[in-house]
Amino acid sequence: MRLHQIRNATLVIEYSGNRFLVDPMFAPKEVYPPITLKPWPYHDLPMSPKDIVKNIDAVILTHLHTDHFDKYAQELLPKSIKIFVQDLYDKNALEKEHFDNIEILPKEGTDFNGVNLYKTDCMHGARATAEPVFLGNGMRWEAMGVVFTSENEPTFYLAGDTLMFNGVEHTVDKYKPKYIVVNAACAQTPTSGPIIMGIKDIKELHNYYPSGKLIASHMDNVGHSTLCRAELRTSEVKDYIYIPADGEVMVLD
Repeated sequence: MRLHQIRNATLVIEYSGNRFLVDPMFAPKEVYPPITLKPWPYHDLPMSPKDIVKNIDAVILTHLHTDHFDKYAQELLPKSIKIFVQDLYDKNALEKEHFDNIEILPKEGTDFNGVNLYKTDCMHGARATAEPVFLGNGMRWEAMGVVFTSENEPTFYLAGDTLMFNGVEHTVDKYKPKYIVVNAACAQTPTSGPIIMGIKDIKELHNYYPSGKLIASHMDNVGHSTLCRAELRTSEVKDYIYIPADGEVMVLD
């Protein structure tokens, strides 16, 4: 398999002959107003959006926050492209934008061209503190992760926007993934608390499941991040998490 880190949480995953686009945010640099510090995304895309979507077989949207699916991606993607979403709410939202090939990804899994995809649970921040912030900004707390399996590829776990919690433990216990992508910018607002993983969560995940090869995504591009790649590369977890640059392609076997 090949994993192409595009920017922020946007990935292209080549898995068992299929190309999956995950959480496309195609906004130009600094087009969105500050969340806490300055306009974002902080960097340009490493390639053109049209090149990113070329030959994509399906899209996976872990949730519909702007930093995971924005108007620029919405306008570019073909309305007939296959899209996997977490629930009926997100399916209905996309249908209102005239997308017409949407599938709700179940926990029991679904087959897509020989790839088994399974929805997994996320804890997008402590609900008591994070959900009021999301709702106050017209967003939902719910998000999903995804496990990929096939006969000829290593099991791959896209943890999604989550903290380390028992749902992640359950997923690694059940599927025993070789590779785990974690969204690792420790994003938060002044009142939400952390809403995705940071150093503490990465350390806990490694200690719980030391055989998993960890890869950091969702870095260096959103206005509410509190952990950057440079800090992660010199942190106590640096020896057991790989930190790709925007535009980097990884071959995973």
